[in-house]
Amino acid sequence: MLAGLGAFVLKLGLAAATHGSTDVLLFEADAGKLQRDGAAALYRDGVVTEWCGGVGTRPCPPFNHPPFMTHVLRAWSAVEAASGVPLRFWLRLSAAVADVGSLLVLARLLRRRLGETGTAAALGWFALSPIAILVSGFHGNTDPIFLFFTLLAIELVEASRRPVWWAGVALGMAMNIKVVPLVLVPVMALSLPGPRRRIAFGLGALAAFALGSLPILAQAPGAVLSGVFGYRSQPGSWGLSLLALVLQQDPGWAWLGTLYLRHGAILALGLILALSLWPRPRRERLFFHVGLLMFLLVSVIPGFGVQYLVWLVPWVVGLGSVATLAYFASASALLVTYYSTAVGGLRWYLANSLARPAWTLPVVLLGLACWIVVCGITITYPRRLAADRAEGSGAG
Repeated sequence: MLAGLGAFVLKLGLAAATHGSTDVLLFEADAGKLQRDGAAALYRDGVVTEWCGGVGTRPCPPFNHPPFMTHVLRAWSAVEAASGVPLRFWLRLSAAVADVGSLLVLARLLRRRLGETGTAAALGWFALSPIAILVSGFHGNTDPIFLFFTLLAIELVEASRRPVWWAGVALGMAMNIKVVPLVLVPVMALSLPGPRRRIAFGLGALAAFALGSLPILAQAPGAVLSGVFGYRSQPGSWGLSLLALVLQQDPGWAWLGTLYLRHGAILALGLILALSLWPRPRRERLFFHVGLLMFLLVSVIPGFGVQYLVWLVPWVVGLGSVATLAYFASASALLVTYYSTAVGGLRWYLANSLARPAWTLPVVLLGLACWIVVCGITITYPRRLAADRAEGSGAG
């Protein structure tokens, strides 16, 4: 717990002393647009800053967060107005608090698998993860928050003494932060015994998401659905999308690169669905099954943002020190180099990749190395899942 406290203080120090990444600038612009013109206009029009959206600049990415996040933006703005402390601090404080919650939930999930000694080591890795420190303390996005609700949903599924609709509500709240956890609905539902429990889980998730989306979803359904579900992350900087861009330069293979860039999302979703069905999901082994899907998702995802690297931290720490060290080293090198490039030096304050492109050749090469590590862990992950299932069968 001391490690967790120390990491929390470090994140708060970074949040207080720096401005953060481009994502913070966009959240600040979103909050201003929301206050002036309302939520429907935010989805419909997007924002304009001095770096994007105006004449002679690149387009700003549309507001792609679920409708519930407009309520969160209003809350952060209200706290900013009352305290005088800028929104960027409250955004990253929220992520740091979510990390503490994830640490507590992860302790329960891992203790059933690794024992006290293994759990203590894994929690130490998680608490001191440089990836989480950089993303929660400096970067400034909501990924750590949706991870907390996702872990909570897994714990509520595995803890059979709880009504399963609670787990659905927790996953619905995760989807209220980002829609990424939507891909986990099949594996979580199928891990439950019987159609009644699966329906209760699905209704809980749907109710949480629908209620969190009101009234904006009712006011501008087309703009909201297009902004949230039609959003595509930046292609060409990571993994298969990077290789696809390389293939496009070769006349003989250009068709393959173009095919992936156009339809890579379908490939990713198809693979995730296939591994959601096989091996057969089991309620008591859900944590590692979800971990496999998360690693697969990051391996084949057609678009990428560096904050996505935090998605794998809760699962890699349960795989042992070798996998954890390999991932932490490669991902941390990528993050530090990316932010330093976007800042323009080692004295970090604002890493604005809109003003200073960060995907230089060194960053791309480090990203390729990190992707190879992720793919390697993904390939070997089924053995860990099989061992977890075997241990559960032996214990039973």
